[in-house]
Amino acid sequence: MSTIAEIALPTSEFALRETFSQVPGARFEVVGVVAHQAEYVMPQLRATATDISTVETAFDDDGTVTDAKLLTKLNGRGLFSMRWGADVAETLSVISMGDTTVLTARAANNRWSFRIQFVDRDTLSTVYESCQDTGIPIEVQNVHKRTTLLDESHKLTEQQYETLRSAMDRGYYEIPRNATTKDLAEELGVSHQAVSERLRRGHRSLVETGLTAPSE
Repeated sequence: MSTIAEIALPTSEFALRETFSQVPGARFEVVGVVAHQAEYVMPQLRATATDISTVETAFDDDGTVTDAKLLTKLNGRGLFSMRWGADVAETLSVISMGDTTVLTARAANNRWSFRIQFVDRDTLSTVYESCQDTGIPIEVQNVHKRTTLLDESHKLTEQQYETLRSAMDRGYYEIPRNATTKDLAEELGVSHQAVSERLRRGHRSLVETGLTAPSE
């Protein structure tokens, strides 16, 4: 049975460290890759920031990315294509070594968060040991087995997932809260009511997923 792990890595040890120093409130998500030649692929990053032009400027000064190009922008969001720098590509090769699949990759608050599928727990252990040996300070935050053909995150709509992810990144679930639904609404560019509805429906989907009958 394959294993899914949630892994965190500081931006100072990976990609976009200079970008976050210039635009600390920005958020990024890898949404796809485009193969240009056999030896490399260009990731596409969705950026969220108050002013996307500041992200463009920061990319120009960031040695962890090259050939950054703004493809489109709308309401505080921008879609970029780019190439990773050599150090980032090397780190990725260690994190994703073997038969692994990076399901999601996001960056916020000076930290990258990955969800990676490994063929088994032994492969995860091998990757972790390789990271330790090469000085890559990954933090394994959660590990679970995949028990369905579809990953459980597919039970959420894209809007629900984005809102829940934003709530988590902004500290909405902290005690005391570091963000309110109004803050989330401003960041996502939607109404306060829309955020509240997405959170409620997203919570319901997650609870329904978690409250499955235990196997005998």
